[in-house]
Amino acid sequence: PSRGLGDVYKRQLVGCTLFVSCNDFLDRPPVDKFTDEEFWQTETQARLFLYSIYPTLFGGFGTAQNPSWLEDVGDDAISAPIQNPYAPNIIPETDGSWGFTNIRKANYVIASAPRLNEPEATINHWLGIGHFLRGYFYSSLTFQYGDVPWFDRVMQQSDEKEDMDYLYKDRDPRNFVVEKNIEDFKFALNNTVRVNDGKLQINRYVVAALVSRLMLREGTFQKYYLQNPEMAEKCLELAKTASEIVMAGPYQLAPNYKSLFTSDDLSDNPEIIMYREYSDKTVKHYMVNQCYDIEQNGASKSLLESFSRSDGFPVYYNNEYWFAPTATDFFTNRDPRLSYNFRPKYYPVGGSNAPYGYSRSGYSLRKFTDDEWETSNPNLKNRGQNITDAPCLRLGEVLLNYAEICYELEAITGKDLFNQEVLNSTINKLRARVNMPNLEEIGGAPAINGVVYDDPARTKWEPTNDVPSMLWEIRRERRVELCYENGLRSADLKRWKKLDYLCNQHNPDYRYGAYIVLDDFPSAVKDGIVLTGVISPDAQQDASLSEGYILRNTGTARNLPQPKNYVKPVPNSQISLYKSYGYTLSQTKEWQSEN
Repeated sequence: PSRGLGDVYKRQLVGCTLFVSCNDFLDRPPVDKFTDEEFWQTETQARLFLYSIYPTLFGGFGTAQNPSWLEDVGDDAISAPIQNPYAPNIIPETDGSWGFTNIRKANYVIASAPRLNEPEATINHWLGIGHFLRGYFYSSLTFQYGDVPWFDRVMQQSDEKEDMDYLYKDRDPRNFVVEKNIEDFKFALNNTVRVNDGKLQINRYVVAALVSRLMLREGTFQKYYLQNPEMAEKCLELAKTASEIVMAGPYQLAPNYKSLFTSDDLSDNPEIIMYREYSDKTVKHYMVNQCYDIEQNGASKSLLESFSRSDGFPVYYNNEYWFAPTATDFFTNRDPRLSYNFRPKYYPVGGSNAPYGYSRSGYSLRKFTDDEWETSNPNLKNRGQNITDAPCLRLGEVLLNYAEICYELEAITGKDLFNQEVLNSTINKLRARVNMPNLEEIGGAPAINGVVYDDPARTKWEPTNDVPSMLWEIRRERRVELCYENGLRSADLKRWKKLDYLCNQHNPDYRYGAYIVLDDFPSAVKDGIVLTGVISPDAQQDASLSEGYILRNTGTARNLPQPKNYVKPVPNSQISLYKSYGYTLSQTKEWQSEN
């Protein structure tokens, strides 16, 4: 099946604008915007309508100077100079994420598909697409807000009490909505959405890959935050089924890891399930620039030390006080993905970094570029003129999902679901691509070549010892393989109930960058960075140091996360809107004391 997603993002579709003009269903747009009986007659018209939704589903690199993939990377990026409270810190007046326009579109697809003058199989395909979209957008809402109003039909503009009661209904319980999401996803997967729908179209594998991601996310959030193993099991079972659909499909890992992120044409890459296409004639992006000449906030010591040694063991294994005094020492004999993602040389503020921009941590991201372009095709790094394709869904992520799903399901059910066979079909395939040793399971613990180990960093930053050593390695592999992709790390921390990794006092390595020697750089470096020789939550800069770790965060640490930091509040404007019509919209329970 075709795996592309291209010019549908870029065309100005006049016909489609008839159906997507409202910003939020609570604005109550005229009903004829969504019930044009003459429009929804052919499959071509159905596709036209769907194009308005694709950019939301597959944002890719975006088009702004700060690509979205680099803005939401959790503890992979070095901590800011002063750790502000978690956002939102107070209940906001407005919040663009609280909206149901896309839910309304999904319900419109479900309601309109039966009117297509097409064969039954075609109608069922579009019904499946509609149910998938509703599940997708509701999954986003529940992950952010918990309880949300459930709408299963297109709202009508009317002053009739029945319509008003439906339009301004209060929030439904999270688990009620999650059950509905599961129903929608199963409907889409069970022989309705086509296996192959042609170029640039959502197919069954795209649906399955996203269900794998979303149901793993919800299932682990249910387990760790909500402590609901029954609901966690339901979500993870569906995630497992969806992952198996993809793994049995026509995809295989790309021979070259780097090719996934530096290609201007991903249409023939065997690992890609869906991507966003860019073109010098239409939409372009800034991602290559971010890896070349735009100043980087910089990756954290925490992330780069997550990459194992080339022998498969963690960097601190058998050497709890390991550190590398030079970049050469740091990058030598490491997982090759470290050098694929970061330049094996430090580029601090004030350094002689040409042709690259500086990194505040010294670690220079190069994942989305090929440094050979500097001489072979310098136009590729022109700001805002980048045309490399963005991998939105790839088999590698699904394999990592599956390993974690099997582990978590075994922990919940006690069934033998996670074993060496699972590791060999998932994580070890990814490791083989970069010539890393296999990860083994011996007695429930991780091992390399028969040697059982436990990463000292696990208990150093997990004082409660609540992440078993095998799960720690599964999560490490995910962090390494998917670093700086799709903002997945932030969602991972939230679903694992690990936002404390974003606090200096719990994870000091989040504060630090590279270990540098000032004499190795121009004198300007001394004015551009702060060094410390101590790794601790309250380390202070030392002006007399001639070498040390770059200390990005010199301020007070934020408080450890509270329950309200895992679920967003409803914006005040929405509560006021309901009240103005005589209805009540409940505030998120974790935030009710803030009113």
